[in-house]
Amino acid sequence: MDAAIEVRGLFRHFGPVPAVDGIDLTVPRGSVYGFLGPNGSGKTTTIRLMLGLIRPERGSIKLFGGAPGSVDCLAQVGAVVEQPAFYPYLSAHENLRLFATLAGMPSTTGSAAADRALDVVGLSAVAGRRVDGFSTGMSQRLAMALALLRDPTLVILDEPTNGLDPGGVVEVRGLIAELARNGKTVFLSTHVLTEVEQLCDRVAVLQRGRLVADGLVRELLERGQRLAVAFDTAEQAEQAARVLDEAGLATEPVGDRANTLMVNFEPRSSSDINRLLAGQGLYPAELVVRRASLESVFLDLTEGV
Repeated sequence: MDAAIEVRGLFRHFGPVPAVDGIDLTVPRGSVYGFLGPNGSGKTTTIRLMLGLIRPERGSIKLFGGAPGSVDCLAQVGAVVEQPAFYPYLSAHENLRLFATLAGMPSTTGSAAADRALDVVGLSAVAGRRVDGFSTGMSQRLAMALALLRDPTLVILDEPTNGLDPGGVVEVRGLIAELARNGKTVFLSTHVLTEVEQLCDRVAVLQRGRLVADGLVRELLERGQRLAVAFDTAEQAEQAARVLDEAGLATEPVGDRANTLMVNFEPRSSSDINRLLAGQGLYPAELVVRRASLESVFLDLTEGV
């Protein structure tokens, strides 16, 4: 698997507290990779380590096979870590041109790059407006334009929709989807579950500095799915619960519906369950696979960790 980011055995403490505690990650090129966890779980610290802003105590980080602090690697990376500071008395275009100059771009190249980045994030119409008049959503878009200034291959976003109103959230999510369609690798750190479910191919779940899950989003959701098994009578449901329990399958009733069971059926299939019950003379009236929400899977993974 061609990796944009490879992290192995990463550790970083602040005093006695492990902010990052032995993380392993592989982010494939061209993917939208969700980095999910509650506030304080170590997401921002991990990103700072990836960008070379702080150093790990142990472990290794590679961006496109190279060291994160190298010039070649950084030229391929754009990042929004918290909210960057802009010059309020300059326009959006002037701010980006200034950052382009600081990055060593010639004046003409920097101006063209600023135009392109502002167009990508939908700020071309306000390119000449002073930044101190920008809304929170516009400022966040400008931060993303800064991340895209050098047309990076990898875009790292740390909580990009924080503080935005619903309209701004939708706009930023649309921009992330557009980056993915254009072949960028996007590393999206967030605690918003719907962002991961809507945007990401793969996800890692972090809790207290430790990785508790890593894989395809659809596989993670499949892992949490359950089977609803309905019978004609409550007595049949009780008999089925005993049969399934003896087979090592956990069941629970569904609210007030005494004739329906919810079954944690992995690694069996729904047809396996049907055959098992039929072998005992029990014939379900209905079997429905209930797909888990990312919220329920996340709570299962992080509870008690």
